[in-house]
Amino acid sequence: LGVSHKLVHALPMNTRCNVHGVHVTFIDANHCPGAVIIVFEVPSEQGLVRIVHTGDFRASREHVEQILRIVAIDTQKAVLPEHVMCAQATPCVSPTIDYVYLDTTYLQPSYVFPPQTDVVRAVASFCTKVNTDASFLPNFGHKPNPRISPITRWFPSRNPQSVRKRRVLFVVGSYTIGKERLFIEIAQHLGARIYVSPAKRRMLECLGSSQLVQMLAPDMSAQVHVVEMSKVNMKGMAEHLASAQKCGGFSSVVAFSPTGWAHSGMHYGARPEPRGPDPLDPGLADPESHAGFERTTQLLAQAACMHGDSTFTIDNLKPRGSSSTVTIFPVPYSEHSSFAELARFVCSLKATHIIPTVFSSPAINDTAARWLRHWQTINIHFERWARAADANIPPTHHPTLGLRDCKNIV
Repeated sequence: LGVSHKLVHALPMNTRCNVHGVHVTFIDANHCPGAVIIVFEVPSEQGLVRIVHTGDFRASREHVEQILRIVAIDTQKAVLPEHVMCAQATPCVSPTIDYVYLDTTYLQPSYVFPPQTDVVRAVASFCTKVNTDASFLPNFGHKPNPRISPITRWFPSRNPQSVRKRRVLFVVGSYTIGKERLFIEIAQHLGARIYVSPAKRRMLECLGSSQLVQMLAPDMSAQVHVVEMSKVNMKGMAEHLASAQKCGGFSSVVAFSPTGWAHSGMHYGARPEPRGPDPLDPGLADPESHAGFERTTQLLAQAACMHGDSTFTIDNLKPRGSSSTVTIFPVPYSEHSSFAELARFVCSLKATHIIPTVFSSPAINDTAARWLRHWQTINIHFERWARAADANIPPTHHPTLGLRDCKNIV
């Protein structure tokens, strides 16, 4: 960016710091290396203003718990990693967050992301199977051809050793930074090293991981390569394979395009998208009414049930393109929050203002704003339940969203 190093001051993670009178705390954003959620506590004449800026993030229960622990501690006291990362229960009654600047990249009900760990595990296991038995790939996901005689299936191939001698190259698409968990896991499963471009190598060396640096190979003979996401297409992979064959002896390439956009189409989890809640719906007119709350939760449940959390296994891998030497798989490895994760995050924080930071068409922006407003309505009812606890009024339990108490939603 051309900023002088003298002007850059690194702040410690999970520690409240005073920056020109403003209290600032960084917590990991579960995005790419270096990405953080920032909690600002700003003194003003009207009192303390609390601001949460998520930046790009993938929401989790831990984020809610950490934010609530930070804002529950008086600003006259220190906030240290042992306070933020502790295992003690999150306070049920916590101060209001005045502003939440929210990463709304995927704030549409059709965006379905399985847990990142599921995707990483499935892809790494798939690579291991292909590496062990190259014949696994041509038959993967295909039903037997009924035109082939059952008798001819018994005939041996002309060169039975050819399949076993094939060396497969595995390629992962990436941006300037990100997707590290995926290509590291693949390399560890294969017991292989990783080749990246010189520029990418310099970037990875900045992460300060000696283990990762040791996994990087000096040339293209490594069996795992990381390339620019834009090159993960049939033409780009054919050209990359031709370059890698010179020193790696590879006969084919299996490439992965890891992005949240891979949720769509025939590849994974595409479903019709319901429209956001209608603000003119009379059932939503009074957010304090029981009918209004029930209608709101019903709309949210429809989206979360139909388009919410899901699992991912090898069986979910579907090639986007394939030839005799190149096979490309889109995988829903996202470093942004899914629709269901955003719902839980917003419903779990008592926030006065939710400000989206990603914008699209006017229609999509309008629908996103409706969801945000009604998730805030749900939180109003959580607080009402908490106040009514002494009157033995049981809180509603929503099995789809896991709403068991006023903060246990993520």
